Amino acid sequence: MGLTQDTSSITAAAEAHMSSYSAVLTSNDFKTSAERGAKMATYYLPTISFFMDGTIMELAGQSNYASLISGTLDKLEGLPGVKGHRVEAISENSAIIWLFLEVNGLETSNVYFFRRMEDTTEGFEGGIFDGETWVLKQLAKQ
Repeated sequence: MGLTQDTSSITAAAEAHMSSYSAVLTSNDFKTSAERGAKMATYYLPTISFFMDGTIMELAGQSNYASLISGTLDKLEGLPGVKGHRVEAISENSAIIWLFLEVNGLETSNVYFFRRMEDTTEGFEGGIFDGETWVLKQLAKQ
C-alpha cells in the first residue's frame, strides 16, 4: 500500500497561479506584447522543458521566455480569450494544468506542468504548447 499525499495545497497553488497568469494574458494594462511577455515570463521556473510541434526543447531565463511569449502574441495579432482551465494534482508538489483558449474563433488548449520546488519556489516547469502552433497554422490557412 502506497503513501497517501495531501494534494490540497498544490491544487490551490496551481489554481491561483493559473488564474493570475490568465488575468495577465487577457489584461488590457499592457501596451506591448513585450511588456506582457515579460510579466508572463515571471510565472515560469528558471529552466523549463517543453514540447512544441513534436520537438522537446529546454529553455532557461526569463528574457528567453518573454521573447518566446511575445513573439507568439505578435503572430496571433490579438489576445486569446481564456475559456477556462482545469488543474489535476499529481503529488503534493506537482500538478498538471490545462488552459483552454479561443483565438479568432478557434478553440485550443495548452498543458502546463506546475511544480513547487524544495525551496518553496513555485511556477511552471514546462508544458505542451502545441496550441499556439496549431492556431497559427490554422490562421495561415484562412
